[in-house]
Amino acid sequence: MKKLAFVFIFACLPCLATEEHADAFVAEVLANVERIRAAMPNAVPMAFWDFDGTIIKGDVSEGLVESGVQKFRGLIEETIKAGFSAVYPADGGWEQYRDRDYPRLNSIGRWLAWPYNGQIYEGCVAKEMDAFCARMFRDVYRNWYFASSIRMMKALEAAGVENHVVSASPEIFVRNAAETLGLPRTRCNAIRIGEDGGRLTTRIEYPVPFGEGKVEVVRRLVLARPNGVAVAGFGNSYSTDGAFLRYIVLQRLPGGAKGLALMINGGRPEPGYEGLFRLVEQNETLAEAKKRTMSSADQADGDLNLKKSGR
Repeated sequence: MKKLAFVFIFACLPCLATEEHADAFVAEVLANVERIRAAMPNAVPMAFWDFDGTIIKGDVSEGLVESGVQKFRGLIEETIKAGFSAVYPADGGWEQYRDRDYPRLNSIGRWLAWPYNGQIYEGCVAKEMDAFCARMFRDVYRNWYFASSIRMMKALEAAGVENHVVSASPEIFVRNAAETLGLPRTRCNAIRIGEDGGRLTTRIEYPVPFGEGKVEVVRRLVLARPNGVAVAGFGNSYSTDGAFLRYIVLQRLPGGAKGLALMINGGRPEPGYEGLFRLVEQNETLAEAKKRTMSSADQADGDLNLKKSGR
């Protein structure tokens, strides 16, 4: 009956993906979940997702440029131009950040540059920033989610697997993706900047979730969830996601099950990661999948009308 339930879950999902790996990987994860629950009936299976390049095509902080064409602007540009940063003025501040400050900090190290992306909003009213970012996700960014990632996420959630996001973008951005992902905000974890009286500060809250920091975030989330078990991980970069994906696949799980990890569009394994992850490529976005589905429906209607007319 359980195997039939897996099929039922997939059949009830919208036709979001053409990439074959989506349903196959979910079925493999759920088979492991079945083994875990047989050995530990009260287990709470958990899956962990990078965000940029894994759930969304491109980068929610930096945007997406393909073949020299800007497909969407990132939230750093959008929020600076909307006047949310006390460091950079709405007029000309984005160019100062992009061309001078961020490259200089990044040349020193991402440990300095990436947290800075959230620190530039010191004094900003957090609720106002939340409302702006949530609107951007609803109106723009959700269209750029990978169809296969959303299909896998929904299938896992429907089967009782908790999805958690662990991102190296500012949490003030990523937590506002929750509504469009169908997740509670508390499951969207990223680089967290402290708040004081409802306003953002420059205080970084550790661990910072990139590289080994993502491993620590995953560990803490699993330990904080009674009977939590990390069963799957999803990422797109060996440098930022490799460590936490490796942690998931090398665990010893109840019932002899194995943690599984999917490396999306990450290319050949880097040294130390050979043979650990499933390697896949995916490209179709939700907007493209919707367009394809509508085109198929229009074609089906056309065929039906031809039959009715006897042609």
